[in-house]
Amino acid sequence: MNDSNIVGQWTSAPGAHDIVTGKARYCPDLRLPGMLIGKLLYSPHARARIRHLDVSKARAIPGVFAVMTHEDIAGENSYLYAAPDQPLLAVDEVRFQGDAVAAVAAVDEQTADAALNAIEVEYEALEGLFDPLQAMQAGAEQVMSGEENVMMSRTYRSGDVEAALAAADVIVENTYTTPWAEHAFLETEGGVAMVDDEGVVTVWSSCQAPHRDRMQIARALAVPESMVRVITPYIGGAFGGKDEAHVQIHAALLACAAGRPVSLVRGRRESILTHVKRHPFIVECTTAASSDGRLLAVKVRAIADAGPYTNATHEVLNKFGEFIGGPYQVQNLEVEQIGVRTNNPITGAFRGFGAPQAAFVYESQMDDLARKLDIDPLQIRLLNGVDTGTRMYTGVVVREGSTMKESLRKAAEMIGWEKRNQSERRPASHLRRGWGMATILKGSGLGRGLADHAGVVLEMHRDGSVALRSGAADMGQGIVTVMAQLAAEKLGVDISSVRVVRADTARTPDAGASCASRQVIVSGNAVLEAAETIRESLMTIAAGKTKISKDRLELKGGKLLVDGEPHALSVADLALRAIAWGYPMHAESRCHFEYPDDVPEVTYKYSQEIFQFCTHIAQVLVDCETGQVTVERLVAVHDAGKMINPGGVYGQIEGGCAQGIGYALTEELVVQDGHTQNASLENYVIPMALDLPELEMGVLEVPEPSGTPLGAKGIAESPIIPTAPAIRNAILDAIGKPLYQLPMNAERVLAAVES
Repeated sequence: MNDSNIVGQWTSAPGAHDIVTGKARYCPDLRLPGMLIGKLLYSPHARARIRHLDVSKARAIPGVFAVMTHEDIAGENSYLYAAPDQPLLAVDEVRFQGDAVAAVAAVDEQTADAALNAIEVEYEALEGLFDPLQAMQAGAEQVMSGEENVMMSRTYRSGDVEAALAAADVIVENTYTTPWAEHAFLETEGGVAMVDDEGVVTVWSSCQAPHRDRMQIARALAVPESMVRVITPYIGGAFGGKDEAHVQIHAALLACAAGRPVSLVRGRRESILTHVKRHPFIVECTTAASSDGRLLAVKVRAIADAGPYTNATHEVLNKFGEFIGGPYQVQNLEVEQIGVRTNNPITGAFRGFGAPQAAFVYESQMDDLARKLDIDPLQIRLLNGVDTGTRMYTGVVVREGSTMKESLRKAAEMIGWEKRNQSERRPASHLRRGWGMATILKGSGLGRGLADHAGVVLEMHRDGSVALRSGAADMGQGIVTVMAQLAAEKLGVDISSVRVVRADTARTPDAGASCASRQVIVSGNAVLEAAETIRESLMTIAAGKTKISKDRLELKGGKLLVDGEPHALSVADLALRAIAWGYPMHAESRCHFEYPDDVPEVTYKYSQEIFQFCTHIAQVLVDCETGQVTVERLVAVHDAGKMINPGGVYGQIEGGCAQGIGYALTEELVVQDGHTQNASLENYVIPMALDLPELEMGVLEVPEPSGTPLGAKGIAESPIIPTAPAIRNAILDAIGKPLYQLPMNAERVLAAVES
């Protein structure tokens, strides 16, 4: 594939025309004969005991086909991500604003609402725990009976932190806080379920892990997994918020109870109040350095508010701990990771998975150190940055680290870092201009010690067309396009000849969850391996027919090439002959990603080893009278390994930067006593198109050596991570005052100015 004509080219996604013309069908678009409308009844309390629950009046309403409580669930009454501690329908207590108490299915929305209103629930309001620091105290009341409020407490140490702190010339100590953040995907969570004549339950679900959803649905219904089918239609965004099950299990339960298809789609307010959020963190960080700016030690205590249930808290904290040292040579590191149960909104997976919180801390610390030592922020990063061969504090080795410093230098060149002080820093008496940078690392893949695998099925037909079946959910990150490109390139056909069958547990093999920037690695490798089997059949037929050795033959653009020149035989001709003679034209492959074993024992469990490095530099203008921050320019330089689809790469960078600007300046769910106060996109402020600055992007292509497809790395998560700390450091440069809380809204910036 060195002389590729598909891989590395800007390629439209299969189905792009349907998406932009409105023909693509999402969960809310699905209509089935006799379909009912499903709804959930949620708790009005952040914490309360259920004293009495009566659904008889709701069941008596004409047009209501099913009303369910926990007593009506045949199987296990729980979700499952890491631990099954969140009930599908509350039993005796509600523990946050999104706990569902009952589910209904009715002929239309009005009747379903009437059924919800007819359900009688008597609550005994209980005092909730809303401060994680209070919930951690000995003697604090348990959020969940029989479970400690501190669900996770783990300390990892590398080197001798205390000795390094004692030997340091300069120490920076700060406490950081980050907020709950809303995914704000275009399409809210939804599921459509039906039961066929054979009793098979089919669920269409806007989800990131269809095969894992199948397992959860079957478990709740108390049926074999073979009796459940999950289909993933088009997904209107996810960002991790659909990695966990949401309403698809309830839709299946209602369809079975009602004997008719059920559509259950959350409204926007309902979605904001009930689905998982980005974890808010409280982080105490101490960073020590020598007088010349060399990092000596990092010591961190991180507290994550989980809400009442486990969800992905362990995994998010583990990733936070893995990345808290940054892309730097830090051998003395200690990180204490604490996950706490509260009665606040539940938290879970969100794009970046702990890395955005970590980067805000370590990159703010780097600029505070630079100011204290009077060192250029660029130089202190170059001085401490990792290189190829660096052993990280986790024990893993950086196999390709050149892009860490290269991304810094390229971003600095693009924005004119060395000439920044020649610009007007005070364009008006009340305005201050500043520049700030942040450089980060992020991993691709689940990490060592975890089953990181994916399967695909490829079949070439006698006309040269190809069917590719994969269970990888595409929620906009572009894995369907990437797989089609890899298959087309390997088999020498045009990408239009490849049809990708979207995730469907009855038709496609398990590819695991679309998370952790992993699909290009595992599913991409599986596609190449399967395609190689078919390609070998085509090449064998070609060599036999032409009497020319395979090393002179090539498949490209639907043609057979001999020494680079077109032959009369086409790929379709070869496919026809291969099928006629019984050569393998159907191939199945399962990639289980293996990390190189030529490294000593890794000390940090589940460490990733395929790293993306990237640098963002922001230019901001601060209004010192109002606290308003305007991002005037943003430079983003990313390491992609090898770009399979450049359009997808640049699209991910652009979208991630926009999301990162929101995380930096405006996005914050305001939670008071467990209740979200701004459950609307009217007052949860996300950046709009006109809010985005001049965005300059650069991509570094240095192939990853650890066995990824053509050296490619996933890039879906890294673009959101450096934006907030880059903007924070630019604000610091502008006003000379540091901020330690996200978002850095006008009120907080103005308070810093006035301090």
